[in-house]
Amino acid sequence: MNKTQPQLELFPSFIGNLPTKPYCTNDLATGLKIRPKNSAISFKYIQPNSPFYQHYFVLDLDYESALSEILYSLDGIPMPNFVAETPNSGRLHAFFELKTPIYTTDASRQKPIMLANAVYLRLQQLFGADVGYSGLISKNPIHEQWRTYSLRKKPYTLTELSSKLDIDWQEAKKTPKQHEAIGLGRNCYIFHTARHWAYVEIRKYRGKTYNIWLQAVIDHCLKLNEGITEPMQYNEIKGIAKSISRYCWKKDAYYYQEFIDRQSRKGKLGGVKSGEVRRKNSISENKPWIEMGVSRATYYRKIKKEAHN
Repeated sequence: MNKTQPQLELFPSFIGNLPTKPYCTNDLATGLKIRPKNSAISFKYIQPNSPFYQHYFVLDLDYESALSEILYSLDGIPMPNFVAETPNSGRLHAFFELKTPIYTTDASRQKPIMLANAVYLRLQQLFGADVGYSGLISKNPIHEQWRTYSLRKKPYTLTELSSKLDIDWQEAKKTPKQHEAIGLGRNCYIFHTARHWAYVEIRKYRGKTYNIWLQAVIDHCLKLNEGITEPMQYNEIKGIAKSISRYCWKKDAYYYQEFIDRQSRKGKLGGVKSGEVRRKNSISENKPWIEMGVSRATYYRKIKKEAHN
């Protein structure tokens, strides 16, 4: 464990990964301001992740002596790359650095976002982190206000973290509740909620253009976005809507045709069965000995005998 000095060269990757114009402040109570990176890094608090990609999972460990808890009580759990600690209390922000960032633009794939959200939720649980912390602003690890410790130099891959945390795809694709819609959880909440709506809603758009369908999905996602604590930007919403609308538009024709084919097959089977019944009834009417289970000769002998009696 290496204690850092307030020197920028000790955290070149952190500085390089910062947004071009991050939020920053010296006092959270007075609000945030957007400044160019080269001046923002002099402030106590800073925005570690871009609105369009995420290089860090940041945990808010709001309890005393959190570093001792990490080092001596959390055996077998992935270590943060570094932590920024409040000197008097030991409360800190823990940073897990990703080798490849998670992108949240309108061209982003939803699977990495869902997996990343599952990883983040598991880390929060294991470290006892504040689940209400959005991750927008963190302690600035290169500011002299904080004691910063480096615990691991090598960034994590998302696959590595998910493997160490025993997270599989079944867990990653679970639909989060609305109160869990924080950070990447916002993407997952809106994606899962909107896609279930879209699977049924698309039936109303058969025969219409794709752009009309896309706009309907965007509008629905925007309404969902209004109901979460920290709404996402329009481009993020558009990306989720595009992913859902493309999938449903592509699959709907297939599933609709499958439905028609199934109905057709059922109709044919029904026709075959009804034909068999009709033939059987016809045979039974013209050849009653078959219905009685006797031979033709036996049937007529019985008829003749009954006539004589």
